[in-house]
Amino acid sequence: MAVNELYRQRRALTPDMQNHLAFYLDPARRALDALSEPPTAKVVVEQFELVGLPRDSVQTDDNGNGVRFGVASPQGGCLFGFVALDGQVDISTGGSIMDGGCLDMVGH
Repeated sequence: MAVNELYRQRRALTPDMQNHLAFYLDPARRALDALSEPPTAKVVVEQFELVGLPRDSVQTDDNGNGVRFGVASPQGGCLFGFVALDGQVDISTGGSIMDGGCLDMVGH
């Protein structure tokens, strides 16, 4: 089973990637914190666009409890996390997952 879950592991970030992601982290957190309504995938994508990340770099999963997201940075690496229905934001930085992309699929 452990081997089956390897696709969820994140690749290591270089120092340049970490610095680049840090540039987006706080603005993205503030943009997501500012949402005044229960989040939708569309609104989450729009918030990342407002901080300068391209729409096509954002992956979302709206499971009815909030929106999970993964956003690929142009310089490599990811911003990923969750915006709960009550507005709580959890956002982190890390490498892309071994399977590709920034958002691992639940239940696979």
